[in-house]
Order: sequence, then structure tokens, then C-alpha cells
Amino acid sequence: MLRARAVSRLLILGAASLALATTLTACGHTTTVGASRIVRIAVTEYRVVPQSIRARAGRLTLVVENDGRLAHTLAISRHGNILGQTMPLAPGTTAPLTLSLGPGSYLMSSTLFSDQALGLYGTLTVVR
Repeated sequence: MLRARAVSRLLILGAASLALATTLTACGHTTTVGASRIVRIAVTEYRVVPQSIRARAGRLTLVVENDGRLAHTLAISRHGNILGQTMPLAPGTTAPLTLSLGPGSYLMSSTLFSDQALGLYGTLTVVR
């Protein structure tokens, strides 16, 4: 029963947010990670901010904050393989995610519900 309600809620949110999600994915700005090797990322029901990150290869710490009203995770994957992810974050909570990454393009996304379909995804580009 609880799962059916959650699915219904997500379908309603998805239908209501289609125009918003389209608009948000059209906006783009790439954040470059500095010498600290730490980047702050906010997740909500419709977005990862920043949506595009560029970093040099090596150890990188993502400080993930849930600014939404529902629980979210943040997973880093490449070619469908999850390399690391946060635990489910309740609204208002923060968690670090530290990974060692080689050059390439990685997907940043939530693994909960239909977050990716609603726009909760981004790209992490790692260069030499």
C-alpha cells in the first residue's frame, strides 16, 4: 500500500514537472574542482547542482546535501557500473562520498524511485 502511494505520488510529480525538467536540463554550467579536491553537490526532486563537474583524475570528495523534500542518494557510475554511492539521505542531511577516479565521463544520479527520469542526474568529467 505504501509503495503504491509512493508510485502514484511520483507519477503525479512527474507529470506536473515535465516542463520544469525540460527547462532545467537545458541550463548548463560546468563547475571545475579546485585544489581542495572537494566539491559540494545539492540534490532535490528534480536536479543535481551543479549538473556538470570537471575534475582532474585522482581522489575526489563529493559533499552531497539533500535540499529536497524526499529521500535521495547520489551514485557515481560508469558504463552502468556503480563505483560508489551515498546512503539514502533524508531531507536536510549531508554525506561525503570519496572516490579515486581515472579519466573518463561518469554519471551522477540517484538510485531511488524514478529520480533519474525526473531530472536528477548530471555528468562528472575526469581529465588527466
